[in-house]
Amino acid sequence: MVTYDSGSGASPDASDGGFLSRTVLNTSHKVIGLRYLWLALGSVLLGMLLSLLMRVHLVWPAVQIPFLSGFGGTAERYAALTMLHGSLMVFLVLTTAPQAGFGNYFLPLQIGAREMAFPVMNRFSFWATVFSLAGMTAAFFVQPHAGITLWTASVALFCLAALLTALNFTVTTLDLRAKGMTLPRMPLTVWAWFINAILSMLIFSILLAACVFLLSDRLLGSQFFSPLTFLSQQPSSLVQTTLLSLWQRLFWFFAQAEVYVAMLPCFGIVSHLLATFSRKAVWAERAAVLALCGVGLFGFCVWGQHMFSSGLNPWSPLVFSLLASSLGLPACILLLSWFGTLWKAKIQLNTAMLFALGFVSLFLAGGVSGLFLAGNDLAVVSVTDDFVTGHFHLVMGVAATFAILGALFFWFPKIFGRRLNEPLGKLHFWLTFAGVYCVFMPMHWLGLMTHSRAAESALAVNMPVGASLGGPLGASLRAFVTGATILTVGAQAIFLFNFIWSLWRGERTEDRNPWRATTLEWTVPSPVPVDSFGAADPMVYRGAYEFSVAGAPEDFIAQDVATSPAERASQIKQAAEARTKEN
Repeated sequence: MVTYDSGSGASPDASDGGFLSRTVLNTSHKVIGLRYLWLALGSVLLGMLLSLLMRVHLVWPAVQIPFLSGFGGTAERYAALTMLHGSLMVFLVLTTAPQAGFGNYFLPLQIGAREMAFPVMNRFSFWATVFSLAGMTAAFFVQPHAGITLWTASVALFCLAALLTALNFTVTTLDLRAKGMTLPRMPLTVWAWFINAILSMLIFSILLAACVFLLSDRLLGSQFFSPLTFLSQQPSSLVQTTLLSLWQRLFWFFAQAEVYVAMLPCFGIVSHLLATFSRKAVWAERAAVLALCGVGLFGFCVWGQHMFSSGLNPWSPLVFSLLASSLGLPACILLLSWFGTLWKAKIQLNTAMLFALGFVSLFLAGGVSGLFLAGNDLAVVSVTDDFVTGHFHLVMGVAATFAILGALFFWFPKIFGRRLNEPLGKLHFWLTFAGVYCVFMPMHWLGLMTHSRAAESALAVNMPVGASLGGPLGASLRAFVTGATILTVGAQAIFLFNFIWSLWRGERTEDRNPWRATTLEWTVPSPVPVDSFGAADPMVYRGAYEFSVAGAPEDFIAQDVATSPAERASQIKQAAEARTKEN
């Protein structure tokens, strides 16, 4: 608990200041969170356009794409296109939107705080992210050597911003909770943001150091990854293998855990949405919190899963495979919690709930394919990366995007005071849901086809030179995937129209709590005012998911509603009965 003084940034919106104070120098967590969301929205639109260009190039390589005709048709240009797509989607969308965007806006509101712990640091992190986005995009338009240097510097800047944001989230959650907001009473969204911040501090610091070392080699002539080290006295093959392994260790220490940095906030958001629109408390809530902790812990420990070909100790793949397979345990607990919440519930199938259910479906489908990849044997002999691409996009890319869209439909009335159009939202959901399955499930089949073709070529080397992997069926599947990609990307125009139209002409929400939710952000007006909770600090009396409580006037009780004498007596009686059963 804290006491806000005049210099702590308690009212940082600076509505009475000038243009510079309202824009560049604004430290309000709500303004910064909304700007992160705008940044992610622009990045995801550009990233989808780049993915469409890549699919068109794969199926029709001779087609001249107007946007890329001036950059040449070399392999370096295509690699730069792929790198820009991955950078935008991983860093600026999947990492930024659920954590820095929604987390910045709603974490202080959900724990009853007036501001983040370090508002100025929060502002610096946002603008550092903006400059990193500009650098990553500019790297595509310059020569490859200079582009790699600029991209590495941009990634290092993003890592610094993410590291500071994670520190801010951790301190805010630990120190700025409202009176009565104990750890067991925190919503699962806050738990997910908190655990994700701890994991981010561990891994972004490693990638930041690796990028600084790499930049030092390229610009200052140091020898962190250079062959001109003390290893130069060894055989050249040993030098190259060792130096490559050193970079791989530092990179995958971050990259494998980055999957769960993108997914952890989505787990919390989906659990929150399922409970709200099922009108039930989260089933096995404490087990779900422990499962979130388990995902963060195991995700941090499986960094060697992708290093099976770098000359590690022969026992290392076994250890990392067991750790990767162990991720199924907390994932199963989360799935059981979600299914238990839905069991015999009064489900409200609005658009936000549909996207939450779509997330569960995609996470389950992609998780099954992950069990095969945990053993390494499929990846070792696979000719192409179609199977890995399908798995990765289903779990991390599309599933996380569904959670982000569900959160946007859920919190849109609180952010803007208007509601997104439900019929357009449902049409967008069904087209996108069908489209992503048509895009990424055939990729699994393509990967299995090339896997079997590789096994056949190992037995008989009479495979015709230049034969297409997978034959005519493989070519047909690739064309089908490209067509499905075009339709899926085109369906996003419905969402874009719905979003822009609702900002200007959408239905206004006079009710501050249209979803009948229980957490603290729904106790303040919509849009959230400058001072959030007003003159009085909020008080928390109960957990975050008090739905369908017997004897309550409505089917929910908000966290700031005081416990009545009758309810207190009922709680004492239930506790006594529980102790009697235990004895």
